[in-house]
Amino acid sequence: LYQPYAQWYALGYNAVDIWQGTRTPLHAYFLHWGLFLFLIVPWMTWETIDWMASTPVSALQKFKPYREVAWLLVLVLLLVTAALGIKLPGTEGLVLGNGVNVAWVVIPLGAWSAVLLLRPGITDAKKFVLFLVGSGLVLTLMVEVIVLRGDIGRMNTVFKFYLQVWTIFAVSGAAALGWVLTALPRWSGSWRSVWQVVFVMLITGTALYPLVASRAKIEDRIVPDAPKSLDGMEFMKSASYLETWGIMDLGQDYDAIRWLQENVAGSPVIVEANLRNLYRWGSRMSIYTGLPGVVGWEWHQQQQRAILPGSWVTERIFEVDNFYQTTDVSAAYDFLNKYDIRYIIVGQQERGHYPGEGLEKFTKQEGILWQERYRSGETVIYEVIGDQVQDTRSGG
Repeated sequence: LYQPYAQWYALGYNAVDIWQGTRTPLHAYFLHWGLFLFLIVPWMTWETIDWMASTPVSALQKFKPYREVAWLLVLVLLLVTAALGIKLPGTEGLVLGNGVNVAWVVIPLGAWSAVLLLRPGITDAKKFVLFLVGSGLVLTLMVEVIVLRGDIGRMNTVFKFYLQVWTIFAVSGAAALGWVLTALPRWSGSWRSVWQVVFVMLITGTALYPLVASRAKIEDRIVPDAPKSLDGMEFMKSASYLETWGIMDLGQDYDAIRWLQENVAGSPVIVEANLRNLYRWGSRMSIYTGLPGVVGWEWHQQQQRAILPGSWVTERIFEVDNFYQTTDVSAAYDFLNKYDIRYIIVGQQERGHYPGEGLEKFTKQEGILWQERYRSGETVIYEVIGDQVQDTRSGG
């Protein structure tokens, strides 16, 4: 069962480049990771204080031969942090001197977590959390320096790695909170009060997000006065959509989609307009019915098949364009046969996107190559007439 996966698996994104765009400002970094760091850093501080309090000065004598090495490491860390964090003129396109602001936070905290791993007698659980903390910090710095080749800017590089860091910091923060609460009675009264107040404020602020964000999402509607419903298509009944060629009445698409859902069995292939424009109204019949189309959104299809030539997807789009625009009935038939298409969508989108004589063939060949199965307003759905097409081409 595993063999087909192993046989055909290929890594699409297998190269990295130096990131030359804008970097994350510190205020955005703390907005994203502030709560987790507030849980982790106080715990690391307490571990450090406890380590120092439990270590006699005489025990430090054994580290005296390594003093020069330790100072050299500190100097290297300072130089690397400064080289990354300071913005210098003429460094555009470089890493060093290009103002990687998060380095001022990440490198000191990462080095601190590494030093704490050396504490004698530290439990395996704490070692593991310190390792997670350091790993998460390194990943947040990494996406400021490199980017996966082929990404849209660095969107997916940050998105995918930040998801991992979110999990890492969530686990680390939860463990750190447990250890901090255990140690809290031993803190001085003023520090304990300050930490508790800030902790409550941060938790309250972050807990507001689902409430505020959900409300904003609910109010972000194509049709503000559409009925509230769990039906994701309900808005279409009263919605208009502005395309480059004019305004569409989405109510027509709603009715056509409902017809397909209620009358088409199995998973026959359909063909509809392809806009080559992401996140608009293209491929709407395939999206809302689940029926396979000839080709989906161009960049998404290319991205999910990164090891294959992107032209394969683009060529299919050109074939769809030609199918709607051609006046050559034989070429139209070859296209239908090539992709085993059962239903043809000719709606507002197709009429607006492919104006011209090519659309006349759908009326002229009705009953010969295809049969009209649905009509409402400007929207028509044709079903391809299987065996009769072969007979027509051969003169039968």
